[in-house]
Amino acid sequence: MEWYNDYPHLGYDWEGKKILKPAKGDELDRFLKRMDDPEFWKTVHDKSTGQDVVLSNEDVDLIMRLQQGKLTGQGDPYEPYEDVFSGEVMKTSLVTRPPHKRSFIPSLLEKEKVGKLVHAIKMGWIKPWKPQTDSTEEPEPQFYALWEKEKTEDPQSKSARARERNATKAPKMKLPGHAESYNPPPEYLLTDEEKKKRLEQDPEDRTLDFVPRSYPSMRLTPSWMPLARERLDRCLDLYLCPRKTVLKVHVNPEDLIPKLPKPKDLMPFPTVQAIIYRGHTGIVRGISVHPDGQFFASGTDYFPCIRSFCA
Repeated sequence: MEWYNDYPHLGYDWEGKKILKPAKGDELDRFLKRMDDPEFWKTVHDKSTGQDVVLSNEDVDLIMRLQQGKLTGQGDPYEPYEDVFSGEVMKTSLVTRPPHKRSFIPSLLEKEKVGKLVHAIKMGWIKPWKPQTDSTEEPEPQFYALWEKEKTEDPQSKSARARERNATKAPKMKLPGHAESYNPPPEYLLTDEEKKKRLEQDPEDRTLDFVPRSYPSMRLTPSWMPLARERLDRCLDLYLCPRKTVLKVHVNPEDLIPKLPKPKDLMPFPTVQAIIYRGHTGIVRGISVHPDGQFFASGTDYFPCIRSFCA
């Protein structure tokens, strides 16, 4: 019906006359009709005819049963099942043709599916079934990463969500203190006796893995020169790396869209009356056109007659 959106009619009847669209009111008329008409809630719009149709009580009951997922017909939904087909297999074939080739040749589709399953088992994506062992044997210990997610597990599955909800959080690293500064306070510096005592201790018993030292500035630290040299080398690599000129093509996006004809030019019905053929007084029931398109004949059931016209 979208072809008639720009016209005041909906189509044509059997006599070729236009069927005008029914009058439509505005929102105020619709509001007044909703307040005054008690059957407004049962009124639906028919797109094929463009008219408003009032549903009957049977239609409303049928729609409500469909929304609730109930049976639309009447009767007992739990009637006993009657097997009208026989379960006996006939030994004599009903046809005389030989069996198909696919009945005794392995299917290529099944072969491909089996190959995919074998490959999945080899890659570890699918774990085959293991036979059950005796309960007297002790189960082997199973180890797994505590904070690592399983790659084969679906992240949206119920077990994966439960694992994330009940997971133990990984411990956080200790934040650096004053002793790790390039110019720590004097109380964090070790004396000669403390340094000698630290050397006598085992590495596991030492409180710090390093000896705190004081520097006037950060540039005098031992790691400053290697860090600055590394940054310089990276900048030189980025600056001296070869560059390639890429030509950019400027294209208007509208030029890439094909020009489509107007919808009015593609309407499947004529809009202009070109010629009228007169001669019949009744309804024309059939038309036959000559192969060369020069003549055609029409027939009617009113005083059955056939007339020929020149196109």
